[in-house]
Amino acid sequence: MISFGDTFARVKQCFEKPDIESRLKPNLESVTIIRDVYGKIRLFLEPKKITEDNGSQNSIKLNSSDINKLKQYLNAELGSYCDNDIWCPEPEGKQDGYKALIDVIITKRIPAEWDREDISPRWHILERHIAKHTWTNGNSGNPPWEIEKVDQGDKPAIITFFSFKGGVGRTTALVATALTLARNGHRVAIVDLDLEAPGLSSIFSPDNPKPFGVIDYLLEKKIQSNNWSLRDHILTINDPLLIGDLGEELYLLSAGTVDNNYLEKLARLDFQNLIDHQIPKTLQEMLKEIESDKQPLDFILLDSRAGFHDIGGLALTDLSHAAVIFGRQSRQSWAGLTHVISRLSRPLAPEDERQLPVVLVHAMSPGLRETARYGEYKDFNLKAYQVFAENYYYADDEVPNLGDDVAPFQSLILPLQDGLQGDISLFTHDESEAENRRLQDLINLMTNEYYTIIARKLCNLFGKNFNKIHEEII
Repeated sequence: MISFGDTFARVKQCFEKPDIESRLKPNLESVTIIRDVYGKIRLFLEPKKITEDNGSQNSIKLNSSDINKLKQYLNAELGSYCDNDIWCPEPEGKQDGYKALIDVIITKRIPAEWDREDISPRWHILERHIAKHTWTNGNSGNPPWEIEKVDQGDKPAIITFFSFKGGVGRTTALVATALTLARNGHRVAIVDLDLEAPGLSSIFSPDNPKPFGVIDYLLEKKIQSNNWSLRDHILTINDPLLIGDLGEELYLLSAGTVDNNYLEKLARLDFQNLIDHQIPKTLQEMLKEIESDKQPLDFILLDSRAGFHDIGGLALTDLSHAAVIFGRQSRQSWAGLTHVISRLSRPLAPEDERQLPVVLVHAMSPGLRETARYGEYKDFNLKAYQVFAENYYYADDEVPNLGDDVAPFQSLILPLQDGLQGDISLFTHDESEAENRRLQDLINLMTNEYYTIIARKLCNLFGKNFNKIHEEII
């Protein structure tokens, strides 16, 4: 039996056959394994070049019998996974009908895990995907404005709240962090990108007073262009009970209204083909419109879909300047988070050598006393250190010590709080004293020390004073 995950190793075995090792391999500059959308394998072989007496360089001509022998081995090793296709460039001076395709291969391929600079031939991989482009492609760091403008205080920091598994309090934490920041003088916009399970608007109002949201922007902008504006669709949250007497207004762009048309709208958005689709560009324009209309903003917080969803990958890898990642001490959680953290190791921009800043949250943790008793927090941090050391830092990076307070693997505790289970409504259902007391108790929970620590961490990441109200009074 051979499976999808065996194919690369089987190709390598073919090149270790004695006749291929001695005859074909010495003449190769590189081998590119191309795995198509079905998982089938084909190869691109790049021959070495030799320098002629006149100083010109020509590619070594590969022996057709060696190529045919390699095909036999590939068929035997790969079985149904062999596509029976090996591409080689034509010799210099001869028209090559595949030149454009070969140029794409050379541009898009990446080094294989086993590739070595000092060993010939070099090995490359080119994966062809149907979906999940934002999680698998090499593009990173295309937010609407550069990180330098955020560092200088000219533009807001865009931060994605992400969890691999649902039900860990991600949306609640985003709202609580936004409230905490607003109560301390920061201007914050929050955006619901969880389009398959929207919920942010229902937290602030029983009926969405702004019926159009992200899903409408993605559809209408393509059709109506400049005739469709966000200005009338952003909800302003200014209740002093929520933001405090001296706090700043909050701004919410919901996913949209879940009515009879919502599924029809969702069905017309193709999140799978994000590379060739207009959605990434449209979302960038949407964030620019929010920033322009509500400036000056300090933060834009994005609530992302859980798991390996394409729009969640887009928010993390392309739109954001930082990420708040929620995880639990479980095999399921770490299995996914490991890949997420590896993806976030890619730089903020192609010319930037910094990884995407990460705030790690140990979600639904036992209380502090219980944590010390059972050691879960210690186990979570140890696992985080191992995962970050192996997947987030580059080979020549100095990994901070375990326990370093500012290191991304040093997690923040977010314990399970009974008062934040079930529906959370930050509005009063009636004018009774009991209802006002319920809302005040809820706000106290959502602005307690745990969420304050998250808000402070975000301010520290971007050099902002946490208590802007105090700063302005002084």
